[in-house]
Amino acid sequence: MVQIRKFNETDTEFKELTRIDNLVNHDSIDHPDDDKQDWAIRDKNLIRDRLLLYKDDLLIGAMYYGQGRDKNSRTTFFTLHIDPKYNTQESREILYNRMLKEIKSFNSNKMLTSIYEHPNYSLVKQFLIDNQFKLVQTNREYSCDITKIDLKKYQPLIKKLESEGIKFYDSKEEMTEFPDHYKKLEELEWTYSQDFPIPDGIEHTRPPFDHYMKILNNYYKNFYGADIVAVMNGKYIGSTDLEVFPKTEPHKAWTGGLGVLKEFRRKGLATALKIKAIEALLKKGVTEIRTDNEENNPMYKINVALGFQPVPFSLE
Repeated sequence: MVQIRKFNETDTEFKELTRIDNLVNHDSIDHPDDDKQDWAIRDKNLIRDRLLLYKDDLLIGAMYYGQGRDKNSRTTFFTLHIDPKYNTQESREILYNRMLKEIKSFNSNKMLTSIYEHPNYSLVKQFLIDNQFKLVQTNREYSCDITKIDLKKYQPLIKKLESEGIKFYDSKEEMTEFPDHYKKLEELEWTYSQDFPIPDGIEHTRPPFDHYMKILNNYYKNFYGADIVAVMNGKYIGSTDLEVFPKTEPHKAWTGGLGVLKEFRRKGLATALKIKAIEALLKKGVTEIRTDNEENNPMYKINVALGFQPVPFSLE
């Protein structure tokens, strides 16, 4: 018998949800402790929930869904993962139709999901097409063996920037005592992130500062790889942050974000930030970086020049 059960936040559920996710993930390994921690620090002012699909007492699929913030409050963001052995039309429809009933509570008028251009997602992709979803953004995904990068090649660029008064710091290791560090870092990230391409009809939104700090402290405590900040005359002008998941893939870092204020672009600063981050990661034994950018974003040229290789695209 196939049925949906509500999510009760039990250790068994977190473990089983991770098992399902790892059957679908094509290039990453999740850990239930990380999922549990992420759930614990979620913004409880927003609707966020999960629907669990069981066949008898075996979890075979899940629908993760939530409400957008502020101007996106009528948008539902969701992820559909099903055990490949049970990825049938019936399973997909049961979870999807139940979600449609649940999201009526916040008057949703739009839905957005992401999948990979990968065989593990082909059935869900067709299901979305059949339900009149349209492709609105394609993101390039890249992987790089950073042990093969010639770091000496980029030292003249870094020295040139430093000669112009730009200094590079590690946020966690060197900046926590800087005046107003966290407020200035949040302001920097919010400012440049508004230039990141996103699908039409979706708007950039700014989490409350206290929630930003919850996420940052969790990152510093559990997943810190490197967070390099460029500073000029006390002004934060660019940064890049990378996560490492030590319980599953301690050798791999994932780029969270990278950006430079408009008035400081076209100086090679983005490349320099990447190189400074790579130097820090290599010291920690990290050998691979994953990153992504929207297909028309010029950042891809920097990634290619550094030696990043394409992996399956992600589609929104």
